Amino acid sequence: MLNRLPRCARIALTLLLLLPCFRVDAGIRFEEVTARAGIEHRGTSWGASWGDFNGDGWPDLWVGNHNTRPVLYLNDRRGGFRDIVPEVWTGDPRADTHGAAWADFDSDGDADLVELVDALAKPDGSLVPGQGRNHLFVNTDGRLRDEADERGLAQPGHGLTPLWLDADGDGDLDLLAVNARDKQWGGSVLYLQDEGRFARAPDALGFRDGRPDRWERAWKLWDNLVHWRWRKGLRWRAPRFLVSAQLADLTGDHRPELVLLSDPARVFALKDGRLEDISHTFDAPAVDEISDAAFGDFDGDGRTDVYLTRGEYLPPDMVREGEHRILGTLKGTSSRRPPHAVRFACEGDAIFAIYPEWMPLSRIRIGSSGSPRTRRFRLRPEEAIWRDGPAPEGKVTIRWLAAERVWELRNGIRHQPVDYIVDCEGALTRAEPVGFAPFRPRGRDVLLLGTAEGFRPAPLEGAAGEDTACHYVVAGDFDNDMDEDLYMVCTGPVHNLPNRLLENDGAGRFTLVKEAGGAAGSMAGRGDTVVVADYDRDGFLDLFVTNGADPTSPFVADGPHQLFHNLGNGNHWIEIDLEGRPPNRDAIGAVVEVTAGGRRQFRVQGGGMHRMSQSHARIHFGLGPNATVQLLRVRWPDGATTVLKDVPGNQVLSIREHR
Repeated sequence: MLNRLPRCARIALTLLLLLPCFRVDAGIRFEEVTARAGIEHRGTSWGASWGDFNGDGWPDLWVGNHNTRPVLYLNDRRGGFRDIVPEVWTGDPRADTHGAAWADFDSDGDADLVELVDALAKPDGSLVPGQGRNHLFVNTDGRLRDEADERGLAQPGHGLTPLWLDADGDGDLDLLAVNARDKQWGGSVLYLQDEGRFARAPDALGFRDGRPDRWERAWKLWDNLVHWRWRKGLRWRAPRFLVSAQLADLTGDHRPELVLLSDPARVFALKDGRLEDISHTFDAPAVDEISDAAFGDFDGDGRTDVYLTRGEYLPPDMVREGEHRILGTLKGTSSRRPPHAVRFACEGDAIFAIYPEWMPLSRIRIGSSGSPRTRRFRLRPEEAIWRDGPAPEGKVTIRWLAAERVWELRNGIRHQPVDYIVDCEGALTRAEPVGFAPFRPRGRDVLLLGTAEGFRPAPLEGAAGEDTACHYVVAGDFDNDMDEDLYMVCTGPVHNLPNRLLENDGAGRFTLVKEAGGAAGSMAGRGDTVVVADYDRDGFLDLFVTNGADPTSPFVADGPHQLFHNLGNGNHWIEIDLEGRPPNRDAIGAVVEVTAGGRRQFRVQGGGMHRMSQSHARIHFGLGPNATVQLLRVRWPDGATTVLKDVPGNQVLSIREHR
């Protein structure tokens, strides 16, 4: 039959028949498998953490879910998960929990979990900020037992992001608790471990979180004069509730530094049993409103680069929905910002709902009369008539301005955002913001490429460089083509926004992938975090996304957990589990290099941490068309080196440090 066809037709038909035999690289593609994987949670989240709870080599997942019951998704090795929290955990589901991090801190062969806490929940449902106690869940006989109190970590503070590291060089894993800084608690705290117990690090160790004092400024000036240079130093700033820390090799010496993203950011070198603040040695442009950071060699020159997501976190907003409703967010007042308000006109009564849930109703003032008895309440204009005089500070005030025949809802509470929903009994005939403009994305992300002189900004071209509102970012080689791509979770104050995927061309130039390659995410809730793991061990990095940011809001109730499976392609890969010498069995601080096809890549074993979240600590490399790693080198935290040659790809490789 084939012989009767023309030669060109026979060739075309043969290629068509053979096409299914070849795997075609079609870029980065994801498929949502949330329901199929057995994941059902909706609502608050604030952070997620991949780890291996049962030590079977397959990633499991902890989501603290803030002030509701957490979940621990146990991997069934068949692409699904089962929540085992009722079987392994007992604790207070109302706790004001934030970031968590897995590590075998006690070196007994299983993964333990530290979880930072901010506010203390009182019996009446109100919260006292900065008074909550951190959790340390020790993995014992397949259960998570909170031993923070007896081990010295049940300390108060505005806990946000934990980071395990060996800060004093003694081999034990210490803990950096990255806290929001205020006058009462002072910011982040470094705890040193001594045989399973923790104590606050002495000032002599060199760690600090705070604005530069006059001695630091004088030292920077002296250093510049001695070396005949003028370095601007790091002037990166993260807002109070967006602080975090990571390990990254910024100096190129194959020893990771501690990077504290605070106000201002600081870089500490870990050497000689202490931390040396080397922030002033970096020449870098000033960047403010940092929400998260991803470190990696994006342009392939062997130096660490950084991608910084930026933008105001949950800015004020006013949205009209239909003919009867407005809703939005009012930022709290500050020394530099007058109170925000909305004014509107209704036909008939107005029905108000004011959040956060934990805010006492006594903080709401109706006209000149008093406070409501419930969080959702109906008002007639005559019930909210305002007498002459200024509105009180420290209150959310609802006033009927009779002369203008409009309602005014005003937030005069210092630094406290307030969400609102207002329904008019009749038509909503007028609505306007006072003191702010309705939300639109205004964050311009920054890509900084590492050089011998410091960091230089690189352009983000086209759609990759447009204004965004993304507050979490992870780097990973999602298509296994030997360069690291970027994925970001984005949100507005009222309505969720599509997430973003930037594909790297290998030279540090990024292209926005349409609909995030299938992982644009849910429009319900508020986009929270993203963490990465190859949960099914097929060699391609998958995404887990949560949509429950800011649990004080009514707008997160329907925000789902989402799992996106990477559909992969024909490229090769290798994944590496490191086991260091006890007591640092997690090999935190190691640096891994691989060379394949003549191209060198490196990764830092930093535990997978970024803001309030933890990607899986297993180290992943895409190898492109190369089925073999020519050279694999591990520099362990204690300085020892392991070198392997001609390592087959497409495997999960365990490397143990020689004892």
